[in-house]
Amino acid sequence: MPYQITPEHLAAIAGKPTRLMPGLAEWLNATCPLYEIDTPQEYCHFLAQACHETDHFMTLREYASGRAYEGRADLGNTQAGDDVRFKGRGIFQTTGRANYLQLGIRKGRRDLFINTPELLEQPEFAVWSVCEFWQTRGLNDVANHADSDVLKKKYRRQIIDVSPVEYIGITINGGYNGMDERKKFYAIAQQVLV
Repeated sequence: MPYQITPEHLAAIAGKPTRLMPGLAEWLNATCPLYEIDTPQEYCHFLAQACHETDHFMTLREYASGRAYEGRADLGNTQAGDDVRFKGRGIFQTTGRANYLQLGIRKGRRDLFINTPELLEQPEFAVWSVCEFWQTRGLNDVANHADSDVLKKKYRRQIIDVSPVEYIGITINGGYNGMDERKKFYAIAQQVLV
């Protein structure tokens, strides 16, 4: 039987319970094992990053308006209003028309998230989309390294030495934003889950 995540686990990592935790726990248990995220160590990394990205499991929608993404061709925001319409949603804050489109294609319904971007705010789709992200970037392999391992990561055209938690954080966020908090949540998750 796969490892089971409870709302109490999420509350212990985040430091408080939230209204999203029961639904997230339900869909984590239903979806993560399908993506081979099923050991305490993998969940420690996965949930530490998720806790940071969702503001302690408080939200599945970016707090900012999204206007900063206007005209961002790298995100596929080519139409007026794409910035706000396709702002960050889900656990790892999927952002931009191109990323919403790719998720729809993966789900087998090309325009699913283009037509209804708010679906990524529902625990079912938030968990599914983050599992897709995790798997396509091979993050289980990184999560299963020992914490003392030094990994190589290309960052800003340089090869740098990073820990597994730093590697995963940079992959998710594109930089060191919130790295201290990500490390803190990882340490707490290890106490809670391992």
